Amino acid sequence: MIALKPTNNNFLFEHAFLGCLEFEAAFQIQRNLWSCAKDKNQMSIMGLEHPAVITLGRRMKLEGWTSAGDIPVIQSTRGGLATVHSEGQLVIYPVMNLKLQGLGVKEFVSKILKITQLTLRDYGIESFIDNENVGLFTVNGKIAFCGLEIKEGISQHGISINIANDLRLFSQIVSCGVTALKTDRVCNHVSDVTMRDFFEKWILNFNQSLH
Repeated sequence: MIALKPTNNNFLFEHAFLGCLEFEAAFQIQRNLWSCAKDKNQMSIMGLEHPAVITLGRRMKLEGWTSAGDIPVIQSTRGGLATVHSEGQLVIYPVMNLKLQGLGVKEFVSKILKITQLTLRDYGIESFIDNENVGLFTVNGKIAFCGLEIKEGISQHGISINIANDLRLFSQIVSCGVTALKTDRVCNHVSDVTMRDFFEKWILNFNQSLH
């Protein structure tokens, strides 16, 4: 992670793009950062991609789960149902103490969705928020997914944005409880975007939202 910097809100903030990490390795980093957020007013945001993996939210259980293909299936602690991560999809994990920031859970979800919406707009992509099927949609389908865990007021997990991933993988699951969910990705609209670039623009928009 980059060096910690104080902000106008008097808390420490760090962020980093970590490349491609296994889901469980990234979760272990979140657990370590959770302790920092609990013990002091520190916010950490990491951007990364995962090798192909299906994750199940708390409302679903591994027992009896079946899926096509050979993608591993992992039980997650986040809210929601099933989703799929794979290379080319940007996942952003903000680990922050919502209580110290004066944020409720719904307000925090709205915040990160709007920041993602602004970042998509920076690339000329218009999207809309669906509060029932939590995420962002373009006219072509769902482009961003949100699933969180709030533990003792501190956020874990976050938002995933389809940048250049294989959308066919979503056909292996009932994504977010929706059968035959239509999906979209950033590279269908612009061809010169990288995950690191998108993450850095997202961080800029996030920083502006703090002031």
